[in-house]
Amino acid sequence: METANLEQAQVSYNQGLAHLKSGNLDEAIECFREALLLNPNFAEVHNTIGLIQFQIEKYENAIQLFDNALSMNPNFAEAYNNRGLARSKICHKSEFPKVIEDYTKAIALNPNLVQAYLNRAYTYKNLTDDNLAAIEDYNHVLSLEPNCLLAYISRGSIYFLSGELEKSLFDLEKALSLDADCAEAYCGRGTVRFHLGDLEGAKKDLFKAFNLYETQGNMIYCTFTRSLIMEFFRDYEVYKDLFGVESRIVKLKK
Repeated sequence: METANLEQAQVSYNQGLAHLKSGNLDEAIECFREALLLNPNFAEVHNTIGLIQFQIEKYENAIQLFDNALSMNPNFAEAYNNRGLARSKICHKSEFPKVIEDYTKAIALNPNLVQAYLNRAYTYKNLTDDNLAAIEDYNHVLSLEPNCLLAYISRGSIYFLSGELEKSLFDLEKALSLDADCAEAYCGRGTVRFHLGDLEGAKKDLFKAFNLYETQGNMIYCTFTRSLIMEFFRDYEVYKDLFGVESRIVKLKK
């Protein structure tokens, strides 16, 4: 293939990425098409179009595009990671090992690919119940990105479920030091504090989480947090505080 075509394909691809970043999807796709006309074996283009298909929940199309990218570049770590994520959306639990295999291959090719560790940890934690493996991956993430909020929250959740309350508390407090408005961390810390016997701290955290979720308009988690408060505190004074926000919940649902 002529060098000029390859160079122009790269230019079209870069233009497509710029359009994609600015939200001009139609223009981006047109640029990617031009890039593929000039270089049909442009693995990065197949991978990027696969990500677009993933975003619109066309997971089978996305997987095919990631397959294409990997057939063109077997050392494409990001494409393995992306294929694993797409597979996880539609595969049966019997196929979860294939998902993990994709993430593991991505990590082998790029040991610094944080997203692959996060995705594999999520799979271990939520799909295969391998909490020890998940913690190991979150540890790797934090060695690469010491300020990764998601890793602290997720690892703290595992520690809580394993009964390691002090470790869970440490992770959730670290998360709040990184994001003082993280509703999920307040909710988690409130739950941990309750089980550690710190009732006032628990109440404060759970109401803080409730108010943050309400401000975000996240009624599912707002209602969930409210149910935790009702479960933990069989106290009229606490209920009275909740009665004051009940009308706000009703208004937000309308």
